[in-house]
Amino acid sequence: MLRVTDFAESLRFYCDTLGMKVLDRFDVESRRATGMFVGYGNYRQSALLELTQKWDVDRYEHGEAFGHVAIGVADLEDVVRRIEDAGYEIADQPKVLMAGGPKVAFAKDPDGFFVELIQIQRD
Repeated sequence: MLRVTDFAESLRFYCDTLGMKVLDRFDVESRRATGMFVGYGNYRQSALLELTQKWDVDRYEHGEAFGHVAIGVADLEDVVRRIEDAGYEIADQPKVLMAGGPKVAFAKDPDGFFVELIQIQRD
């Protein structure tokens, strides 16, 4: 789960740019927050990322224990181009980090979270 400050901007990054879909949205009145699950596929058969926006919070501090979100993509070069075209930052251009490994790149989402993009083969 990532705490976000602007759902519209987060959906522009994760859905419009990375191609995810909103799979569920819910309000938690007792926590004064809205949650949203985004992912590829459907709600029951997909890896999900939960985005949460607190109603009364404008800014969050990133915790030291958190590393990054990792997402497998079928065409890394295309995804990197789409992210750059949408005006987001690619913090680390595509490259192989270890012999025999896949190409990876790192982007920053609208709230500054690092998102690792990993080239995978889809069936």
